Amino acid sequence: MAANTEPSGFGAFFQRYTKTWMHAVATAGLTAFGLLSFVHRGFVLLALACYIIPPIVLYITRRGDDAAGSSMSPTDAALAEHEEPSKSERTEPEGRSATESGADSLGPPPVEPDARAESANGDERESLEETPTANREAEVEPEAESEPSSEPVADDDSPTEPTGAPASESEFDDEDEPEPEPEWRVADAPTDTALLDAAVAERSSAVAVGEGGVVATTDGEEWTVVLEDGPAAQGQALHGVDATEDGQAAWVAGDGGAIGRLELDSGRHTDYSAPDDRTDNLAGIAVAGAAGDETVLAINGSGEVLRGRYRDGDCSWDEPATPGSGSSLSAVVLEGEDGYCCDTNDGVFATDDGGESFESIGIDDADGTPTGVAADEDGTCYLCTDAGIVHRYDGSRWTPERVCEETLTGIARVGDRLAVCTADGEIHERDGPTADWERADADATAGLEAIALGADLGVAVGGEGTVIERR
Repeated sequence: MAANTEPSGFGAFFQRYTKTWMHAVATAGLTAFGLLSFVHRGFVLLALACYIIPPIVLYITRRGDDAAGSSMSPTDAALAEHEEPSKSERTEPEGRSATESGADSLGPPPVEPDARAESANGDERESLEETPTANREAEVEPEAESEPSSEPVADDDSPTEPTGAPASESEFDDEDEPEPEPEWRVADAPTDTALLDAAVAERSSAVAVGEGGVVATTDGEEWTVVLEDGPAAQGQALHGVDATEDGQAAWVAGDGGAIGRLELDSGRHTDYSAPDDRTDNLAGIAVAGAAGDETVLAINGSGEVLRGRYRDGDCSWDEPATPGSGSSLSAVVLEGEDGYCCDTNDGVFATDDGGESFESIGIDDADGTPTGVAADEDGTCYLCTDAGIVHRYDGSRWTPERVCEETLTGIARVGDRLAVCTADGEIHERDGPTADWERADADATAGLEAIALGADLGVAVGGEGTVIERR
């Protein structure tokens, strides 16, 4: 704290006196009698007397009041009415009232000697005692503001919070800190059985199926086996799974015509195996619509598409359709009424009526055999092959793009993100149509068979119960 350098004694008193109405009257008298000195020189004495005598008399009167122990003499009261604002009033922020700064209309509240002693060392206390009352109150006022009387006093043994920054500063840092970028990482699998397909049901839940009829689900925390031997309890391998648009139900399909519907909230499942008494091996399944109003397409090794309609607990099946030459169908996808399927003879087929009919759209001179298919909302089709190539169909032509040299076993899309998995356990993805393909860091110890993407979750599955999640 800087030492007090303000004048004391009669000098300080006269400095305050010059700001009062009494000094203004004395100055006016000095001027008036000074002008009359041209009439008679005796007016000079009157002019000097009316200017000098009043402050001397007031000062002597004030000293007498101080000696008598009065808290404020009549002289001080007269001076205080016209005294300039105190230091604390001059330094108050604009718009702050006297009440908010701790002072009432009569002036700042008196400060106890103990408070002054706690806020200054010995030398500063002497300086405060010599400072006039108004200045002394102005100097201690900021410290009184910084420690409101309503704040509880901490015990000596209790830990104290750091006073360098407000407590809310860390909250602002957390809000400004960007969210970590999702990444692929190996998850704890609930089984060591090979998983052959996966589907993301809701933003953070997924379903996977595999050998022996195993069905596993996750709610975003951990994976759990909900079926160990398929919907018909016959232990037949399941090759396909897909979920309804609202994520409330999932359909599974596999060998021997195995088909089942699983309610994801309750875990309850219903067996619809051998539709129309057909026991063909089913290589995949696709679902469109919300739970209770579902269209199901199942594909088999004879190049046929089985179309089912689920309403109020009952599933009816149409006569199978054969889009191509009868070659084994390897993948199918359905988005609303639009869908695609592909076979092992470079055939790709499109439907715009929910699978009631199909037309061939290629693919001519394909590099490799089609292994997976995906589609987006505008009808663009993406096809992956075992030669490491992704082909894009925009409605009129196919455009190939090499991703890697390995066999691509699955492809998935959500928004602008496209991802593929390989038989060597790799995952490659890109953020948009013009972005570069990037390989994920989390490689599987076994080959991957399928991949699925959702808004907040990605899942890739493969041999030995391998599960890799993107979250």
